[in-house]
Amino acid sequence: MHKLTSALIASTALLLSTQSFADDSSASLAAGSVVLTQAADIRMAKEDLTVSPKQVRIRFEFVNDTAHDIDTIVAFPLPDVDLNEFTESPVGTMTGDPVNFVGFAVVADGRRIVPQVEQRAFYQGKDVTAIVRAASVPLNLNDPKFAEITEKLPKAQRKILEDAGLADGESGDAEHPHWLVRTKFWWHQTFPAGKTVVLEHSYQPVTGQSFFTQGDLSGDPKQSEYWTANYCLDAATRATIASRIGGKTASMEAGGMMLAFTTDYILMSGNNWKGPIGHFHLTLDKLKPDDILSLCWDGALKKTGPTTFEAVRDNFAPKSNIRLLVLENAPKQ
Repeated sequence: MHKLTSALIASTALLLSTQSFADDSSASLAAGSVVLTQAADIRMAKEDLTVSPKQVRIRFEFVNDTAHDIDTIVAFPLPDVDLNEFTESPVGTMTGDPVNFVGFAVVADGRRIVPQVEQRAFYQGKDVTAIVRAASVPLNLNDPKFAEITEKLPKAQRKILEDAGLADGESGDAEHPHWLVRTKFWWHQTFPAGKTVVLEHSYQPVTGQSFFTQGDLSGDPKQSEYWTANYCLDAATRATIASRIGGKTASMEAGGMMLAFTTDYILMSGNNWKGPIGHFHLTLDKLKPDDILSLCWDGALKKTGPTTFEAVRDNFAPKSNIRLLVLENAPKQ
């Protein structure tokens, strides 16, 4: 794995735990749910992907290599949103729409498409949508009425959730949810024989926030290992972060911390099309010149601007997803 060092990326520190979208995948409808499938006759000729903590943009070129038109369903799944985590964290740039809470937009060959949306609740691997709905609680915390409803939930409806292990009332007046929200966008798409179809997507990744302190560098070994394993923090980058934080004696009030932003993008679903991605172009944007950017990436990354880094791969079969860490200097109190 290749890690961007601090020499390549000057940094900032706010943990924006953003969860992001996935590559398009062909899909089918089964048992009332969107099921991803393999597209044997359609290949992804190009993908141009831009990822930042605040915006994700993707441009795909798909080619139907057969002699006949193919009508299929295309699905775009979001990573799961863990309500147990995000009810305790700021949620960044999400929209006020409880269903399309990331402002997902899709354009096919220059024409705007309004996709269908499937949103369901899961707990410990089981679909619990019906239970949540039976308690008259919105599935998604981004619903404008979520907080009000969970605070004023009648005893009988609280019992429905608590008996199923889906919530508890121990953290305050409101029921604290334990389920995951799983969202898929999907639409019918025609791929004409022998022709290229251009699909363009954009959305605002789900964001959470946390502090990055000296403890994340050299405190709890498990916490330190988490950042190393998931974002490939190398020695040079750690040294840069340590200089920003100010060492073990620096207090958080005096700027002895950074803000950490993380953005995930499900890249491996790009393998659901015929063969590898013909030409893949990745742009990473850390947004501010002083920010620190780090991720695990198998290949070269080239600095192309004050905040951007790019990579190009041909015949690319992704073996892992993108997990981007951006660290930002925390404001001093």
